Amino acid sequence: LGAVNFITTIICMRAPGMTMFRMPIFTWNVLLTGVLVLLAFPVLAAALFALEADRKFGAHIFDAANGGPLLWQHLFWFFGHPEVYIIALPFFGIITEIIPVFSRKPIFGYLGLVGATIAIAGLSVTVWAHHMFATGGVLLPFFSFMTFLIAIPTGVKFFNWTGTMWKGSLSFETPMLWALGFLITFLFGGLTGVILASPPLDFHVTDSYFVVAHFHYVVFGTVVFAMFAGFHFWWPKFTGK
Repeated sequence: LGAVNFITTIICMRAPGMTMFRMPIFTWNVLLTGVLVLLAFPVLAAALFALEADRKFGAHIFDAANGGPLLWQHLFWFFGHPEVYIIALPFFGIITEIIPVFSRKPIFGYLGLVGATIAIAGLSVTVWAHHMFATGGVLLPFFSFMTFLIAIPTGVKFFNWTGTMWKGSLSFETPMLWALGFLITFLFGGLTGVILASPPLDFHVTDSYFVVAHFHYVVFGTVVFAMFAGFHFWWPKFTGK
């Protein structure tokens, strides 16, 4: 319901003259986050209802004959991987709003950032089975290729953030320091993710602390650093002081 409210507000209730390609990048990210919520959460809900039907009513949906744990993994990860971007995209938007302010420059490559955000949202629903390489039950070339592919728009975002700072009049105030921490931590998360996209390498590190470290580089780098950057940046608007 919240996703529907955001999508409807952004599409139907923009201010006069505010076209889609004049919106702040943060608004674009919230719009696409809402779309991903509508795509991913119904699948999780269906999987949970099926699991409850198995436990309470003996429905046998997840019997071994029907795929068993593999079917559950497919349903869960079809939700689980877009969920990573549901978490990350709004915080990408926060960073995109902060870096131009403290670089004293307009955002570099607005259309490229919008395109990269759309590409990330679209590709995020095609890469879920890279969590399942070691099961032997997924098409490795396809999911490996799609996982490498989603790194491209993510790299475009990183390039545009760096390009915004390039030759800018940088001011290292607290929000900008948090944003720089975001960039460094997220870079490590992205590089470790590329390793996991390769099946021969993934076989060696799957279900290990390498994956845990990758996940927390990404989530900590996006959520925590960007959240505190946003708090420091918008605190006067939050409090009116």
